[in-house]
Amino acid sequence: MTPVTIEIIAAGLVVVIVLMVILKGFYLIGPNEVGILTKNMFGNKMPAGQVIARSGEIGVQAKTLMPGLYWKLPVIWSITKVPVVTVDIDSVGIVESIDGDPLPKGRVLADEVESNQFQDAEMFLANHGKKGPQVGILRPGTYRINTRLFNITKASALTIAENTLGIAVAKDGIPLPNGYVIAPKARNDNGTEADHKSYQNGQLFIDSKGYRGPQLDTLQPGIYYINPNLFDIKIEDVAEVLPGYVAVIRSNVGIELERSVLGPDLAVKEGGLGGPIHEDVEKILITDKYTRGIWREPVAPGKYNLNAIAFTAYQVPTSAVTIDWASEGKIGTDVKGVKPIDAKAAGVLYSFDPLKVTSKDGFQLEVNVRMVIRIQPGNAAYVIARFGSVANLIDQIVHPLIDSSFRNKAGEKKAIDFFQSRTDLQTEALAHAKERFSEYNVEAQNLLIAYIDIPKDLLDTQTKKEIANQQQAQYDQEAMAQEKRIAVMEKAARADKQKDVIDAKLSIDINNDRAEAMVKEADGKRRSVILEAQGTKEAIILVADANSHKSKIEGDGVAAAYNAQKAAIGQQNVAIIKLIQEIAAGKIQIVPQVLVGGGEGSTSGNLFNAWLSQMMVQNAPKKEG
Repeated sequence: MTPVTIEIIAAGLVVVIVLMVILKGFYLIGPNEVGILTKNMFGNKMPAGQVIARSGEIGVQAKTLMPGLYWKLPVIWSITKVPVVTVDIDSVGIVESIDGDPLPKGRVLADEVESNQFQDAEMFLANHGKKGPQVGILRPGTYRINTRLFNITKASALTIAENTLGIAVAKDGIPLPNGYVIAPKARNDNGTEADHKSYQNGQLFIDSKGYRGPQLDTLQPGIYYINPNLFDIKIEDVAEVLPGYVAVIRSNVGIELERSVLGPDLAVKEGGLGGPIHEDVEKILITDKYTRGIWREPVAPGKYNLNAIAFTAYQVPTSAVTIDWASEGKIGTDVKGVKPIDAKAAGVLYSFDPLKVTSKDGFQLEVNVRMVIRIQPGNAAYVIARFGSVANLIDQIVHPLIDSSFRNKAGEKKAIDFFQSRTDLQTEALAHAKERFSEYNVEAQNLLIAYIDIPKDLLDTQTKKEIANQQQAQYDQEAMAQEKRIAVMEKAARADKQKDVIDAKLSIDINNDRAEAMVKEADGKRRSVILEAQGTKEAIILVADANSHKSKIEGDGVAAAYNAQKAAIGQQNVAIIKLIQEIAAGKIQIVPQVLVGGGEGSTSGNLFNAWLSQMMVQNAPKKEG
């Protein structure tokens, strides 16, 4: 091979090498790519601790290449193509810088500096951007970012669902001052509240002297682009105050209240349940919600976006609260003591074991009691200030008072008397409860004794006694029934004979009527006879008068004749002639029916006797038939 040939080949190789170097130095950056330059030689070394070259130093350059065709000498430069950063609508880009100024002491995140949303790395470093996690974030979009300087991670955007809220806890900012639980609101230099767009503008929150820790303002339902390295968002359900309840709010906002250094007050009543409604350490009942303490006015039923860290809600039932001391009905309870059974009901039911009491005569009794109390809405705050909860009120006041009340009453009575006086026990216990509960702004509305469980032996004895009494009463009733039966049978017998009695009475009445009729008839006849007799008498008198007159005339004539006869023939002969005339007329019987004797030789006596016998015959009673 000739020298010329060798030169030609060498020249060709040089040309090929040059062409290869030239061609290798061309870089085409696509529309969805970013070119990252690295200088391999011929430059100054970067200062210690610096990662990204800012002024042509050897190493990865801060400046990036936008889409286009570039040529760089391959030996000196190398170009790496990376895809653009895309943040979708449901995400947020979290940025961490691997170079920049050191973070100030006490800071967790680096303040955001002007850098065209981290797309101009040279500007970021020139504006003294800090190393580490950044306050600034990438919202949905496409970004050309030097990924050798900025490490980009994606996180889901914050979604607050319906009936929930977000409570923000700042991880960076000014440390909370002593005495605060909830961070004071971030404010501008002029004192107005900073509008950090619901914690989405993290840098404004930092610039407005936002405090670390739980924040007061909550996030309502929606989508939020919040830096999770700056704010930890806790999702909570909205607070709901049920119908039949009010919510007493305890505010945790503001500085801690100064407390009295004095000792506690003396009890108002010795040996009683009285005392201040709220002690100094339990107040203050407040009206400003940004002051620590218990709100004086409770919250009405409804739904509220209540910050559960800033405000604590104590639901107080204002309708009937039912408390049972019973052996049954302990639904959903696992432990002894006061137990709410259904916290969503209008009247919360609390249950205890039955009251165990000892009677005067030493019997152990169990009493099942149900009580209804009520707390007025205006008194709810005082109850919470005093006891902390309705359950504590019941456990500390209601239960001991009712238990002791029945124990005391049982000790005064025998078991059977205690059992039988349940109505009086109810009335007395309720009156006592009303008086004592009023000291704590609680109304005792009703108290009922459902059942008293007495010992079986006593119950058997009482049962036997009652059975004996019932049997005695039964025997008395049976005796009365027999007496009534006798009376009924007597009445039945009388009823059976009633027809005869009626017939007899009717016969008597008829006979009485007949007798009365006969009496009346006899009286009538008597009257008739009397009248007839009177008439006859009058007629006879008249006739007699006439006859007398006639007879007198005739008598005078007869007497004259008789006197004439007597004068002519003598008196005796006249009588004989008259007798013969009477015999001839048949008026005088020759054979006398009655013999009347006279003296011997007495003619006149014979005549008289004959006339006397005749008169006796005429006046003798006639024989019938």
